[in-house]
Amino acid sequence: MTGSLQIKKNRYYAVLSWYEGEKRKQKWIATGFDVKGNKRRAEAFLKQEMDKLEKIQDRHLTGADQPFLSFMEQWLNEVEGYSIRVTTLEQYKAVFCNVISTFPAFQNVTLRGLAPGHIQSFYNSEIKRGISPATVRKYHTNIHKCLKYAMQLDIIDRNPADRIVLPKKQHKAQETVYSAEEIKRLMEFFRGDILETVIRLTATYGLRRSEVCGLRWESVDFEKGTISICHTAVSSKNGVIYADATKTRSSCRTLPLTASMSEYLRGVQKRQQEEKAFLGAAYVDSGYVCVGPDGTPLTPNAVSMHFRRMIRKSGLPYIRFHGLRHSVATLLHSVGRDIQDIQGWLGHSDISTTANIYSHF
Repeated sequence: MTGSLQIKKNRYYAVLSWYEGEKRKQKWIATGFDVKGNKRRAEAFLKQEMDKLEKIQDRHLTGADQPFLSFMEQWLNEVEGYSIRVTTLEQYKAVFCNVISTFPAFQNVTLRGLAPGHIQSFYNSEIKRGISPATVRKYHTNIHKCLKYAMQLDIIDRNPADRIVLPKKQHKAQETVYSAEEIKRLMEFFRGDILETVIRLTATYGLRRSEVCGLRWESVDFEKGTISICHTAVSSKNGVIYADATKTRSSCRTLPLTASMSEYLRGVQKRQQEEKAFLGAAYVDSGYVCVGPDGTPLTPNAVSMHFRRMIRKSGLPYIRFHGLRHSVATLLHSVGRDIQDIQGWLGHSDISTTANIYSHF
C-alpha cells in the first residue's frame, strides 16, 4: 500500500493505492486543506489515512466460522468504504442495519454455514412484504459482492449467492414529463421564487439535483460560452457533502452556454453582487450559483421539498423534480437529437442507461 499527496484546484488530496488480490485499487480523499501553508497538516492527514488502511489490511479476515453478518458489516466499513462515495456507503449501511441484519435466517449463521436457501428465503420474504423486485436486486448486488470478496480471501470456496433465483424486473411506469409549453409555464410560475435559478438551469440542461446545487460560478465561462458540470452537493445524514466530483466520470461534462442563459445568469450574478453589497459581512460569499438571499447555498433536500409544495399550487401536472431531467431528454429527442446526443447532454456513463430510461421514445 502506498500513499501520496496530490494537488487539484489548489487543494491537497491524499491518494491511497493498494492491491486486493491482483486488482489495484486507488482512492482520492479530500484533505480540506488549501496548498498554501498547509503542507504539514496535509502530510499528517495522509499518514492518518494510511495508518487507518494498514490496520484494515493487517486485520485477519480469515475463518469460515465467523458470522456472516459480522463479516458483511466489516466488509462494508473496511472495503466498500474505500471505494464508494460517502452517501452511497450510508445507504448501504442503512439497508444492512435495518433490513439484512434483522432477517431471522441470517442470525448466527456462519460464512461456512451460509447456504443459497438462506439468501433465497430472504429475497422471497422481501417480495412477500411488498418490496419491489428492483430493490431486492440491489440487496443481491451487495450480498453477492460481499461473498465474492470472501472467496477472494480464500475464506469460502464458492459463492452461495450464485445459485439464486432473482425476481423478474418490472417495467417502470412512464415518467411524467413536461412539454415545451409546460416548461415555459413552469418557468413563469417560479419567476421571483427562491428556486427560479434552479428551475431555469434544470429545465435547460437536465441537471441532477446534486449537480444544480453544486454548480459554482467558476464553472460558468461567459467568455467561452460554456458551463461545466463538475461539482456536486449531496445530502447525507451529517449534512451536505460538497465535492469536486460528479456521480460518474461521464457526468463531468461541459455544455454550451446559450445566449438566453448567458444573459439570465449575468443578471443573477449582478443581483447577488447587489445583495452582497447590501448585507455586507452578513452575506455568505459561497461561490455557488443557486443560493438564498443571504448567499447560503440551496441544499438538495430543501430544493426537493420546496419544489413539491410549489408544483401542487402551479396548476401543472404533478411531476418529480427529477422529472425535469426526463423532460429535457424528451424535448431534445423531439427536435431530432439522437440517443447518443442525449447521453452526452445528460452525462450518462452508459448509453444503455439512456436507452432504457427513455425507451418510451
